[in-house]
Amino acid sequence: MKKIIALILAVMMLAFTVASCSSGEGEKKTTPPAASTEETTTTTSVVDPVKKGPIAHITFDELSDSLVFIDDTGNGHNAVASHKLKIVEGRFGNAVYLESAGQHIEIPDSDDFRFSKKDSFTIDVWFKWSETFSGGQWPCVIQKGLVQSEGKYKYVGFWINSSTGALNLGITSSTAGSLFSNTPIGEKAGKTWHHAVVVQNAEKDTISYYYDDRLVAKFPAIDASSAGYPFTIGYNGKDGQYIGAIDELNIYDYAIDMSGASVSSSIDDMLYMKYEYKSEKTGKSVTLPYRVFLPAGYDSDSAEKYPVLLFLHGYGEIGNNNTNQIRVLGGPNLLLNNLVANGKCVIIAPQCNDPVEYNWVGLNHQWGTGTRQNLPENPTISLEAATQLLLDYINEGKIDKNRVYVSGISMGGYGTWEIIARNPDLFAAAVPLCGAGILSSAESLKDMAIWAFHGSADTTVPASGTKDMENAIKAAGGQKIKATYYSGVGHNVWPYAYEEKGLVDWLLAQSK
Repeated sequence: MKKIIALILAVMMLAFTVASCSSGEGEKKTTPPAASTEETTTTTSVVDPVKKGPIAHITFDELSDSLVFIDDTGNGHNAVASHKLKIVEGRFGNAVYLESAGQHIEIPDSDDFRFSKKDSFTIDVWFKWSETFSGGQWPCVIQKGLVQSEGKYKYVGFWINSSTGALNLGITSSTAGSLFSNTPIGEKAGKTWHHAVVVQNAEKDTISYYYDDRLVAKFPAIDASSAGYPFTIGYNGKDGQYIGAIDELNIYDYAIDMSGASVSSSIDDMLYMKYEYKSEKTGKSVTLPYRVFLPAGYDSDSAEKYPVLLFLHGYGEIGNNNTNQIRVLGGPNLLLNNLVANGKCVIIAPQCNDPVEYNWVGLNHQWGTGTRQNLPENPTISLEAATQLLLDYINEGKIDKNRVYVSGISMGGYGTWEIIARNPDLFAAAVPLCGAGILSSAESLKDMAIWAFHGSADTTVPASGTKDMENAIKAAGGQKIKATYYSGVGHNVWPYAYEEKGLVDWLLAQSK
């Protein structure tokens, strides 16, 4: 009877948890929001967990003498412990505690668990990490299908990064040449109970990652079908031992409706995404990591449309960690902070990398170039991809096409001037910082609202990069450009510019 009650409580708890969050922020095919009304209006793949229930449910309340935790569903997916393990107070009743190297729990493989891209599934687990490491770099909370020693990489699971202490979702990579795709949470996961859920909705071609009932990331559906390999809890070979407690594991063969999940309003909680792009013109391809903020209600049935800002970071933030670009040299990005706090504007912040063909502009790192006379024949593959990423969002129908904005710093300032030169009819406003533009584009930019910023003592990108464009646009008849120059300030103009009184209000007021 205890097990039956526990099972009922578990499925009701998941349903209650996702329904009780206070504010949702939409969900999206290429970018997940956090309150997926899209899924609540679809009946083909979302199932009420209270009505159907999981295909495996393990409470970890008690370990039998034969080292078995019973699957309460009756489907026979019992979990087998490697050792006699400690039972401790859990999040719901008791929990199991893994405390030394080699301790782990396995749920044997089954046809029920061989999830392909065509299968919907949900894995839902509670854990409390001890903040202790025991060998390896990636202690495993739970995973299915990753066996590096045998070359198996069709997998899904949760690991902790030893360098940051953050929980990561690991999934089969869709990037050519890469076997792993790891998405972090951002904060250290330790010494308190956390709820980790991964949901694959095959009909929508999405796999979504939730942490403490908050949507963190969404990607295209993945293949996690490595046959013959168990679910492993606590240990993944040489990659390290998880030290901590595990409670309430549920595995479903359908996509749980997580429409109550929320996204908090901090730039660090901007959703983790990545964009695969191949140019039809040049044949080049690139993967852009990017972060996105979606206002509350973005994915609701409301007819409301939202402004959007594309943000292009500087050279100091290049890489592929999908984190640097929402800050500036590790410090705050006050424009993004203020827009997130405002809560009314979609923000898209991609990250580019080296070599130079993957920068926002093809200047061969010669940032002192200043204004250029003419546009290069083609944009860099990264700028082309960022433009198409923006267009993909616009084409989904929730963006106000008259309120499309762009801003960037340094290399991103160059990129801002270039992207508006290539797409003058796309943008209502631009805010380039310490960059330089394209003189031949002045005529096409004369009706665009532009507020440019530069330090008068900038020795990295000359202030003439902004002054030349201001003069050229005004000479073409432009009356909507303004520029602010800070006397005695060098290249680091962003703390001054993004704190400029009225900047956010000015930006959000611009419309074509």
